Amino acid sequence: MPLKQDIPIFFIIGRPRSGTTLIRTLLDAHPNVIVPPEYPVIPDLIHRFGLYPRWTPKLKNELLQAFRQPQTFEFWNYDYLQIDEQSLMKDLDEMQENTPITSVIKLFYLHSKSVFPKKEIQLIGDKNPVYALYTRLLMKWFPEAKFLFIMRDPRDNFVSMKKFDWEAPNPSIQAWRWKYITKMMFELNRKYPERTFLFLYEDLVRKPQTLFKKICDFLDIVYDKNVFEFYKISSHENLGFIERETFLKYHESLTKPINTETIGKWEKELQSDEIKTIDYVAGQWAQKVGYSLKYTRKSIVLPIKTWPFEIYGWLLYKLMLAGEYIPYSLKVRLSRFLPSLVKIYGKVTKLKK
Repeated sequence: MPLKQDIPIFFIIGRPRSGTTLIRTLLDAHPNVIVPPEYPVIPDLIHRFGLYPRWTPKLKNELLQAFRQPQTFEFWNYDYLQIDEQSLMKDLDEMQENTPITSVIKLFYLHSKSVFPKKEIQLIGDKNPVYALYTRLLMKWFPEAKFLFIMRDPRDNFVSMKKFDWEAPNPSIQAWRWKYITKMMFELNRKYPERTFLFLYEDLVRKPQTLFKKICDFLDIVYDKNVFEFYKISSHENLGFIERETFLKYHESLTKPINTETIGKWEKELQSDEIKTIDYVAGQWAQKVGYSLKYTRKSIVLPIKTWPFEIYGWLLYKLMLAGEYIPYSLKVRLSRFLPSLVKIYGKVTKLKK
């Protein structure tokens, strides 16, 4: 039996509102897998402490405090993980001085609470859509890790994104981000086919058992059909969210069996200008994934209309990635600047109205 910190890890990534929580729920419902709620602290912790810290009691306590209060990603709730800190600290005290921080992070996840019954944990999962941007770094930091990348029709993805206030509700920005991440994952899949598994949200909800069997084979775990009973628990549990209201706001669909209700909603809920914009920006990459475009006619107006927002998206991503290559203190200051880009976007769009 491997040491706790040697249990392999995998990552669930993709654009927000693309089905990452659904696949996280299915895998967390597996008796041999644990996938804590979304809490993207890995880049921040590795940047702050390094890959191979020299662990002392003081440094272990500093790590615990940093895990509780991440500096870069401050919008997620540590309490959702419901970590047994007493048991965690016991394991931290017993670990070797030369233990890499990636293994230490696994201990935090292993001591988190799941609403689903568990047997022997053979696999640790980490579901964080924001990690899609950091996939290359994660591959380097966790050389044994595998990656599940879920894709959803960029138009349906935008329909879902518009409902919430934590992403810019602009079709140009969202379509560009969708294209950027999708292109990157195709490139990584071509280079590392044994470490990456790409699949469609539409396939997951249309033929969930068929696809889930393939995912289990990829992750080297036994297929368990009982995971599809997840909704019987989530109908009265919050799947890691302490506030019931928050859970229902973002994930009410998880309180019922998997269904195809959300496929094709864009045809009824998006304006023609929004569809044209997404079809133009996502373009050939949407077609490569397998989605048919409604609008393919060339336009003089669309390039002029969309390029400022594509530059905005590019700038934001480059700033986020740059943060991993600068001193940690500067990264913290930079992360405090990023919200100002959102404010700039808000002011610009108000001026246009």
